[in-house]
Parts: sequence; structure tokens; C-alpha cells
Amino acid sequence: MTLIVGWLACDQRGPCSAYIASDSRISDNRNFYDYSQKTFALKNTPDILGYCGETLFTYQILTRLTSMCDVGMLLSADMDYQDRSEIIFNEIKRAHSAYKLNNGIIKIYHIGRNKKRIFDANVYFWNGIIWENIKIHTDFKKSKNLFSDGSGKKEYDENFLRFKNGNNESTSRNYFHCFCDIVKNVKDKHTGGIPQLVGLYNGSKFNGMYHGTIVDGQAYYQGLKMGNVYGMSNIRWYNENFEICDWNTKQREANAMVQPISKKATP
Repeated sequence: MTLIVGWLACDQRGPCSAYIASDSRISDNRNFYDYSQKTFALKNTPDILGYCGETLFTYQILTRLTSMCDVGMLLSADMDYQDRSEIIFNEIKRAHSAYKLNNGIIKIYHIGRNKKRIFDANVYFWNGIIWENIKIHTDFKKSKNLFSDGSGKKEYDENFLRFKNGNNESTSRNYFHCFCDIVKNVKDKHTGGIPQLVGLYNGSKFNGMYHGTIVDGQAYYQGLKMGNVYGMSNIRWYNENFEICDWNTKQREANAMVQPISKKATP
């Protein structure tokens, strides 16, 4: 399984961004691998996705869909969210109809921006018998958790009780603070690795975006440890405090907003 969390960030004008965060572990009952991509961002349309549950089919179809969409297949920039959602859902169902290797539970979460610059979200759910396309409520005026799921969900939800009433109440960073805290200290053996993050913003020029994470002074991209790779300065990097960081120094950028941990976030 995994831990996946999605949330909506709002400012005084309303919803301004949305995020999906996931751990990076895939596992069976004996072994685990902590560097698997679980979040996806479409560069030509305003869509981000992530999953929990069955791994083999889900990773294959999301990788394929992302590649197809990024070269201009399947989706176009003039489609509204509902049209994009239906196409993605139907492609997933079509591919899964020929999949016979296992019958594991699948949940694929999708957040997108519609033509009114409002965020929408759905979960595509294979329950072992049929596929369901379930709408997720997004009509909020304050920052709000949209979903948490996976084998680490119970620990995340319980841990968030320590965060939600602190001085960071109703802030976007509170969800990421809680998420990173759980991934680092989780008891669930199927959750682990490094937090990975994708984001979507209100402006019409923004499509899905991959973000890098800085953990303990080390840079990770889509869960994978990065060396001194060319082009990494083009990526937005966040530390565990949800502060925008400089790729070279691995420290908070000089002009970036400080995002302190809630003072009430400790037992």
C-alpha cells in the first residue's frame, strides 16, 4: 500500500493551489523498495495524479498516460476538467480489462483545474469487481485536506489531530508538515522512503508541476536521491517545512516565506 494525501490551499481570495504528496515505498510481505514514483503531473494540461493500492498495473498505466499526454495525445489544453477526467478514467478501465496478473484494490486520485479556474478532484476506484469514478468535494474557502488514503492513513489522520489546532490551523503547510512527520516516524511497514510532491496552481499558465524535496540536506526528485544533475535549478524544491529552497545550498531561499512548524504539533 502506501500513504497518499491531497489538499487544497486557499488564501484570502479563495483556492489558489492544490497538492498531492505520497511516500515512495512499494512492498510485498517480505521486501520493499523506497524509490518508486507514485505521483504524476501532466505538463500540457492542469492535472496531477497519485495512487495507492496495487502497484504493478497502476504504475504502468500512469506512466504510459503521462507520456502520451505530454506529447499531445489523449488530452488537449482546451478540454475542461470533466472531459479530461472521463478520458483518463476510460483509458484506465480499458487497459485494466486485459490485466490478469492480480486483482488488487486500486485507487487513483486526480486533481485538476477547470475552465473557471476552480479545482476539481476524483478518485478512480477498482474495488475488485467494478470500477467507480467518485467525485471528491473541493468547494472550500479555507485550506482543506481533500483525501488521505493507503495503509498509512490511520497514522496520518491520528497524527494530524496534533497539528490541526495549532497556530498553523487552516494553512496548507500544516498538511505537508504532518505528512513528512508521519513518513519519517511511521509504524506501518508498507509506508516509507522520501516524501514526493506534485502541485497545481490557479493561474491559467500553470499546468501540473513536479516538485523536488530536500530532506536532511539531501535532494530527492520523485522519491529518488539526486546527485549534482544538470537542470535541477528549474525545479521548485521544498524542504520538510514546506519552504521553497535553493537547489545549490539546500537551504530556504532568501526571499521564500518561512513556514514554521505549529507550536502545538508536539505531544
